[in-house]
Amino acid sequence: MSQEAFAKRLGVTGASISKIESGQRKLTGQMILLICREFNINETWLRYGEGEMYKSMFPSEISQLLSNYNLDELDTKIIGEYLLLDPSQRKVIKEYITKVTSYDSRPVNTPMNMNLLRDGTVTGETLHCAENSGNMERS
Repeated sequence: MSQEAFAKRLGVTGASISKIESGQRKLTGQMILLICREFNINETWLRYGEGEMYKSMFPSEISQLLSNYNLDELDTKIIGEYLLLDPSQRKVIKEYITKVTSYDSRPVNTPMNMNLLRDGTVTGETLHCAENSGNMERS
């Protein structure tokens, strides 16, 4: 992230961030709190370099999903970083994924073959998604 983008997220100028980074201006307690709130940074880590860099950001429902799907540290980081993006940045990611997966080109009710299960086993079951319902039916 550029200084300008960082500054914009904090509502300050790029020059202010530049002065803090170069030591010309002291990092205030208010700025520390703003950085922590905006970027989900652990205040103790930012002030003293102790503990985890990021605060725990997952409500219990998301934590349960992480556990249920046996997601590893990288999966968790990807989800966490995505949640920190602003809407315009998320849009870019969504557009990229749409292009890569040809998600929009698959007609409604086209079967999605779900061959690889969480535990690594393979199945020949096909799932169909009913239009606008989001319900999955096995065939």
